[in-house]
Amino acid sequence: MNGAKPKLMIFSHICSPIFVTGAEKLLLLFTREMVRRFQCVMVVPQIGAIAEKARELGVRIVVQDIPLCISLYTAAPTLHEEIAAMQRSPAWGRIHAMLAEERPDFVLVNTSVHPLPALAAKAMGIPTIWVLMETVMDRPSKHMSVGLIVSNSDMVAGISHSTLQPIRDLAPQARTFMLPPYLIREELLPGSWPYHRMRLRQQHGWGEHHRVAGFMAATIYANKGLEQFVNAMLPIAASDGWARFLILGKSADDAYYRHCQKLVWDSGYSDRFLFLPFADQIQHAYPVMDVIVVPSLIAEGFGMTALEGLMFGKGVVASASGGLTEIMNATGNEEYLVPPGDVGKLTERVNGLLSNGALLRAVGERNMQTAQQVFGVEAFRERLAELVAQLPQTPVLIRGSLWRGSAPTVFLIENGMKRPFASEAAFLQRGFRFEDVTEVPDEDLQRLPAGPTLFEQKRRASGRRKVRRGKGRGMRRRHRHRRSSGRRSVRSGRRKRSGSKARRRRR
Repeated sequence: MNGAKPKLMIFSHICSPIFVTGAEKLLLLFTREMVRRFQCVMVVPQIGAIAEKARELGVRIVVQDIPLCISLYTAAPTLHEEIAAMQRSPAWGRIHAMLAEERPDFVLVNTSVHPLPALAAKAMGIPTIWVLMETVMDRPSKHMSVGLIVSNSDMVAGISHSTLQPIRDLAPQARTFMLPPYLIREELLPGSWPYHRMRLRQQHGWGEHHRVAGFMAATIYANKGLEQFVNAMLPIAASDGWARFLILGKSADDAYYRHCQKLVWDSGYSDRFLFLPFADQIQHAYPVMDVIVVPSLIAEGFGMTALEGLMFGKGVVASASGGLTEIMNATGNEEYLVPPGDVGKLTERVNGLLSNGALLRAVGERNMQTAQQVFGVEAFRERLAELVAQLPQTPVLIRGSLWRGSAPTVFLIENGMKRPFASEAAFLQRGFRFEDVTEVPDEDLQRLPAGPTLFEQKRRASGRRKVRRGKGRGMRRRHRHRRSSGRRSVRSGRRKRSGSKARRRRR
């Protein structure tokens, strides 16, 4: 391995400049624990929130913009054509160059939409962990997505059974591992919760007698279910004058976001609803709410908002889909699961908590305890130790890659060096194919030190012995004499045998 700790390159598919999305938040949680076991390097498309937070953990940051493939997640039938086009882009060569220069012991790729790092690492023989944070969509071409993920990873790690289900159904031979996220309650600064609850409520004219149901998402779009949340809360607003509703998040679809706001304005209860930007410091936001609603319309890979609500000791009502179902079942909240999109059931479950203070407090206390037991950091560390134990424990020799720049010369990249082929014959003689050559930018090729040239290997004539040089002319004569004597003796032996046969025939 490289140094005291093995080197792990972590590829983040995005790096938001202002706030950390759900997938980034999960990756950052994993990274915090990975640094205890690995020398970590994080590759990001740009400098942003997760990069700065990773630096605070002592993680070195490399910036490289790598194209994403949404079709891998959506299981589009054009997947292979899109991957082939991505491999013709300059980014493909740059990934190879970076891996050859960094020479990591392991590669970790985050989310299903980030295939190029996994494909490059696997081609170079680097053990690859592909972490799925979402469930590949259930479409006719799903087998194509699953096949590509499985064939380009040594381990598929999922944050829930839901994320791993397509792999286990269509590729049962694949190595999979369930690694759910964790939270550390003490790091959420529980001592500050009463202050933040009072401050935000006073700021917006809410008192402690008001009961607040909240919706929170880093980015808001249709599948997050904001419209269903609004429609489910309006009947509560009409029947309970003390109920209030908080919506936190950044719009990812302005037309949809404005539509949801218009529903509130047209209802006559707009004074009960509050729309605010996403709160990166979650300890400022969750305390103000009493019930957290997660009405997602898709099979969420996990559902970090639900886990955070539980850890803050809140009542949580969520859609019965994907990882949300697993979280709620694991913490004893089965009765607060509702079918995705069922507005009536959503109203019923939320109102049942908001209208019963004693029940709300009891459910909140239970949620805080069970969330720590099931999704605390100690449970995560035990699972991570199991995962690490299944990785190769001996140094991995990175396989060579074939590169060329703008010039026609092809290089074999191995052990951090570039070795030019002297001729086409030297290339073909070693069993290589020109279709496997990756075109890389000249500057990436120039960064690598030059190694010995690969010449055409001379083939020896069969059956001829190698003559040792430096023994003198007399030695060579004696060697030739012995060989010629040997040949004569074999021929003479054949003549003698053939003569004996002739005599036997004459007799």
